[in-house]
Amino acid sequence: MYFKKVRLKNYRNFEKLSLELDSNLNIFIGNNAQGKTNLLEGLNLIIKGSSYRTKEEKEAIKWGNEGAYLFGEINKDNENIQIALSLALEKKLEDFYKNKLIKTIKINQNIQKKAALNKEFKGVVFCPEHLQIIKGAPALRRKFLDEQISQIYPLYYKYLSEYYRILGHRNNILKKEINQKKIKEKLLVWDPRLIERGSFLILTRIKFIKKINRLAHKFHQKITKEKENIELTYQSNILKDQEENIFLINKEFKDRLEEHREKEVEQRATLFGPHRDDFSVYINGFNAASYGSQGQQRTVVLSLKLSELELIKEKEGVYPIFFLDDVMSELDEDRRHFLLGLITEKKVQTFITSINLDYFNSNIKEKGRIFKIEEGKIINL
Repeated sequence: MYFKKVRLKNYRNFEKLSLELDSNLNIFIGNNAQGKTNLLEGLNLIIKGSSYRTKEEKEAIKWGNEGAYLFGEINKDNENIQIALSLALEKKLEDFYKNKLIKTIKINQNIQKKAALNKEFKGVVFCPEHLQIIKGAPALRRKFLDEQISQIYPLYYKYLSEYYRILGHRNNILKKEINQKKIKEKLLVWDPRLIERGSFLILTRIKFIKKINRLAHKFHQKITKEKENIELTYQSNILKDQEENIFLINKEFKDRLEEHREKEVEQRATLFGPHRDDFSVYINGFNAASYGSQGQQRTVVLSLKLSELELIKEKEGVYPIFFLDDVMSELDEDRRHFLLGLITEKKVQTFITSINLDYFNSNIKEKGRIFKIEEGKIINL
């Protein structure tokens, strides 16, 4: 699966852009704030239907315009598929930030929902912010898990959305209801639904962690020349062991809620469930977040991202599109060499942004296309 061409109009700082792309490696060189990340966001938006950078997608419309247009032609299984995505502002209100965004997605000129894109097209993003997956807050690791599992298992995304909707109702009861009897009565209505969806999420995460652990272990050994072993473990605030039995998870979840009902009422929040879970990474038996060096933590994230590629390949039969946004400066020479060698060897279409062209040796430069971005304009080098 790869982009053949892309066109952008009035998107971010691009007034008008048309590019023919390499099926393997595309490198974009430029100073900061010239449009490198904007371009990667736009490419990802075409295949995902939503931005990985902002929830306010109206911000993607170039200032002073009423809409933006994105087009991509993608080859998948030797078939050329055209995706067109338009972002348009309603003209009812004068205030730009209050205008409603109307997003239209077309696949081969037929209007489709975002789910149709998510089903057919896959992408993996690696940016400097992802280095926080290891040492950052648990919410970042949960987000990483949820995003990657949702790409591979669409049902997971459905259950995840339903779980957080139910969780919102349950928390509102705990926060706003004063009568203790009514709280318990209302929770009895929502708890079975919370347990059902939540147990499915926990089970799927445990299975996913075991799969990605297997792949990340292999990548990490190759990158470190077999000097380091990594292990990922899922941390549930419900389970004592990594049980892969949905009935046992259901029972444990139900028991936790019943045992801590009074505490939840006191603290006015749902204290147990996958929304509070986490996972840890160990390097040679030591917690990477606490004891790993910056270089080791970066290697772990690189191993996780490469594992994502392989998991999607296992499920879909083709590699997803890989977006590397300004991470070359975060990796040392050995890790850069390993990453670029893997990309060219496996023929994964990859888009790389960087300030410095010196990160790429002459052999790599010859295998792909190099572009220079300056103030929203792109030229071939």
